[in-house]
Amino acid sequence: MNIFYFFGDSITLGVNVLPKDSFYQLAAECLQEKFPIPPTKFYNLGACKNSSKEILARFENEFSVRSLPGSEPIFILMCGVVDTMKFTDTPYLSLEQSKENFAAIVSLAQSRGKIIAVSPSPVANEEQNARLAELIAAQEKICGDKGCAYINIFPQLHNLDFISDLKDGVHPGERGNKLIAQLMNSALKELLF
Repeated sequence: MNIFYFFGDSITLGVNVLPKDSFYQLAAECLQEKFPIPPTKFYNLGACKNSSKEILARFENEFSVRSLPGSEPIFILMCGVVDTMKFTDTPYLSLEQSKENFAAIVSLAQSRGKIIAVSPSPVANEEQNARLAELIAAQEKICGDKGCAYINIFPQLHNLDFISDLKDGVHPGERGNKLIAQLMNSALKELLF
């Protein structure tokens, strides 16, 4: 039995769209071609305003209450937008803090199953996008060093005018969620099928 755990922030949660239109749901539907329900289980563990710091803090509890003996956990991790947001004059987390948290999450996930990390998506603020690009490069290196997959959807989303679909400058609408799901699904099929 495979159990998929999608960890992330409010973008993973699907804020501003119906659950059926979230990229999580669209990705889960695609994965069901290979991993049917039952016995496979899918969990959306996105949470509003969660940076890598909050995801790390809740990771073990979220996993342990949902794990089943004999199951094969597969973690899909997407974080970084909250890390790089400026709620004051500085980003919520420094690049170093984000890197440490991300590396710790990856290590925890690897000790329990398979992990596939996905880059954060672009936002409407180009200054933040520059911080996101720097964080993505760091995340990609961490995954490379730890031997796990990293799906960088950021440049493709930027080129596909993903930003015009952001309802509030951060959260995608239906079209943006479809774009995320299409790019993720294409990569996940290569990695998992």
